[in-house]
Amino acid sequence: MRRMRGIMRSVILLGLLAFLLVGAAGLVLAVPTPPTNVYPLASSSRQLPDVSTTFIDAVGGNVTEINIDALTITKSWQGYYGNVTGNIHLDDAGNNSFYVWGNATTLSGEIYASRNSTIQWMTINCSTGAQRAAEETYLTQSPSDGDSVTNTFNWTNHPSFLVGMQNITSDSCFSTNIYVNGSAQNASFYQMLLADTYSNIVYTTLIEDDQYAYNGQRADFQLIVGESEKPGNLGPSTYYFFVEIN
Repeated sequence: MRRMRGIMRSVILLGLLAFLLVGAAGLVLAVPTPPTNVYPLASSSRQLPDVSTTFIDAVGGNVTEINIDALTITKSWQGYYGNVTGNIHLDDAGNNSFYVWGNATTLSGEIYASRNSTIQWMTINCSTGAQRAAEETYLTQSPSDGDSVTNTFNWTNHPSFLVGMQNITSDSCFSTNIYVNGSAQNASFYQMLLADTYSNIVYTTLIEDDQYAYNGQRADFQLIVGESEKPGNLGPSTYYFFVEIN
């Protein structure tokens, strides 16, 4: 009987240990991961300057009121957009698949981009005002610049979402919305400014399956990241991408 009780205790302890190990592994793995691959579909494009010249005749003795409308290309931001494909795996540490759930008809989740490849995902949260200001300094901006981080991520309007085990509640992070069909809007393509405990900025956007993008084409995500092309701080900067599919 005593021997049987000992065996039962061993079985219970082993079962508890296995439960704890599985739970710990789940906590470690339940974070955004790098994409399997990134496929650039076309070369980058940008607004081309108008080669024509606007002129007004000057007449000695005249004083003329004129209004000027101009377009200047930002030197602080890079835009990305495209589609997302993927599936959900149950794999071991050797990437051996125990079970794979195939491509869903509608994907959801998030796309993340950061200049740091080792984000502390367990501490991720909305960026603070100080962290937003530090990103502005990195981009050699001042808050009064028209395209500054402050003026870009200038309100808090977004749905709630999960980053690994961390719940980001709605309307809590500095955010913006990327354009749709060439126009400003606030109902889709939300982008949030997150940071970890080491103040690593993480540009974050929600996956929105097959929606109209800035150019009228269909896309699953649109994302802008900070990149300074000002004199004395010329890029490019390397960004690391992470994906979380729900």
